[in-house]
Amino acid sequence: MSINIEKVIKENSLEYANYVIKNRAICDVRDGMKPVHRRILYTMHLMKAYGFTKSQNISGQVTRLHPHGDTYGTMVTMVQKDGNLTPYIEGKGNFSQHTSRDLQAGASRYTEARLSEMAKDIFKDLDKKTVNFVPNFDGAIMMPEVLPVKFPAVLHYAQEGIAYSMSSRIPSFNLNELSEAIIKYIQTGEKTILVPDFATGAYIVENPTMFEKINMEGLGSVRLRAKAEINKNIISVTEIPYSTTREAIVDKIIDLIKSGKIKDITDVKDLTGLHGMEIEITCKKSADMEMLLEQLYQNTPMESSYSCNMNVISTNGLPQVLGVWGIIDEWLEWRRGCIKIGLSNEILVLNKKLHLLKGLEKVLLDIDKAIEIIRLSPESQINSNLIAYFGLDTTQAEYISNMKLRNINKDYIVKQIKDIHDLEKTRDDLQLKMSDEKAINEIVCNDLREVSSKYGKVRRTKPLQINEKAKETISRAKKEAPDYKVRLVVTKDGYAKKLSTASRAEQKLKEGDEIVAEFETNNRNELVVFHGTDAYKVKIDSLSDSKPTSLGDYLPSILGIDKVLGYTIVDDNYKYTLIQYSNGKIAKISNESYYTETSRKKLANSLCKGLDVIKVIAIEDDVDLLLSNTKGKTTEKNTAELQAKKSRATQGVVVIRNLAEMKLL
Repeated sequence: MSINIEKVIKENSLEYANYVIKNRAICDVRDGMKPVHRRILYTMHLMKAYGFTKSQNISGQVTRLHPHGDTYGTMVTMVQKDGNLTPYIEGKGNFSQHTSRDLQAGASRYTEARLSEMAKDIFKDLDKKTVNFVPNFDGAIMMPEVLPVKFPAVLHYAQEGIAYSMSSRIPSFNLNELSEAIIKYIQTGEKTILVPDFATGAYIVENPTMFEKINMEGLGSVRLRAKAEINKNIISVTEIPYSTTREAIVDKIIDLIKSGKIKDITDVKDLTGLHGMEIEITCKKSADMEMLLEQLYQNTPMESSYSCNMNVISTNGLPQVLGVWGIIDEWLEWRRGCIKIGLSNEILVLNKKLHLLKGLEKVLLDIDKAIEIIRLSPESQINSNLIAYFGLDTTQAEYISNMKLRNINKDYIVKQIKDIHDLEKTRDDLQLKMSDEKAINEIVCNDLREVSSKYGKVRRTKPLQINEKAKETISRAKKEAPDYKVRLVVTKDGYAKKLSTASRAEQKLKEGDEIVAEFETNNRNELVVFHGTDAYKVKIDSLSDSKPTSLGDYLPSILGIDKVLGYTIVDDNYKYTLIQYSNGKIAKISNESYYTETSRKKLANSLCKGLDVIKVIAIEDDVDLLLSNTKGKTTEKNTAELQAKKSRATQGVVVIRNLAEMKLL
């Protein structure tokens, strides 16, 4: 038996991809939940977990619906108040914090949980059968396909997921703003630009263009800034971006202090406790606090971005990237359908009740005969005799024959049938509503108003407009590179490594490459790279911090050139640059020639035209050279014998005839 392995792999991978995307990692646009969230909440509903119960008990029972292992970790994230604007689950005990990377939640045997009021309200509509029920993985239990939420939960809860070949990252939005915008949209057709709001608070930098892109396309990135207050020489951080943690911020600040990139901070502590979140940064009394705070925003996760990729399982069952208003349109279509199904079910119940009452109304014409038939007829003929005498159908006859004998009297029957008129009016009103889009929309709006009034809160993430003064501070912080010493290693093939001055480990190099220069310099200085007849300046601050085990930054790619001829450095400690040309001459250039007032990167005419560069050496002061010619003769010369030129393109002078190699002694 032969098997086409390519076909098997393709079929299996597609089946796996379909399952992971639709049933694991991407949330549903209808109720805004991944299956695991839905299963946890529905299990708690079945358990009637309205009071606190052990988390281990809940996670154990969830396995009846969820075949993928323990769900306690997911439940922990659903409880966290700093991770969700309106948590579905309330917890008792240590459920960790969204703002912490290292704080672990207590074991499930110690913590307790219960459904929040918001979650309990969701399940009130479950009895109206507005959503489909589907079997669990083994067919033993029926569970809702989605939950009948009355608001677009997909936009109220920040969540992300990585599926097979795709991912999703959806920001959260304020419930009050969301409800108001949808009501306005239903009533006027006008779409309000909604701005993300995160449970961690902090600030979101105003960017109308990006906000509009997120609203319309579902893609984009927003900048979040920590909330910080300056009190004398202390910076207190009390709210941080949703996309980072306290430990990440503290660790980065400590790294900056150790490397010397920031010198005005003397201590940093995480003082988070029962009083709330706080990172305390103690600074030197002489520090420019505004400038220092801006440097922290620029160089630490105190300013972080949140990238949006609003990929959801749409109402057609397929993954789709939708903007905020695309999601709202899909949700509204589904919600209107739910309301119509609910109304239809209510009408069905009323019709059944009316049908029974109208049968009872017929019996009122001759109660004694009805009693006689029930008492004297053989059990198998009671229903048929009632049908024959009163003109009932089987359902009505069954209902009357099962009534208690004591209730088959005039008073009881009159009390029952007096509601027929009201029930008929209610049914007719419901039928009118079902066919009236305005009435359906009004129900949607009323539901949104109710949810908003009960659970809506003031916006936590405040919009931040960068004013001119702040822009000036940001510009200064960006221009003023961190001041610290570095060891710069550059190679023949064009790789540059910015290392710690303490780093002396063996350097990893690409095969065939070699180190041509090493500079003990400052992060604020510039590297000069020679190519063709030109020189290119690279700010050392722009190079990434490297390790000996990495290759470093590839300069030809950064500068858009094909190869590197040599290097020098713009540093007060390096006075001269020696260039050996193919004609045997040596040029001694004063390094002042490479200084420029402007920030231009390219220095044209920096090498002598028509000659190939053999070697470039940057020297701190005059040094002894060992020179050898093509005949093997060697001689020593001190560079003081050469006159330094300010012209970068000088052709140099002959030091010995037929120069072949120039080395430092």
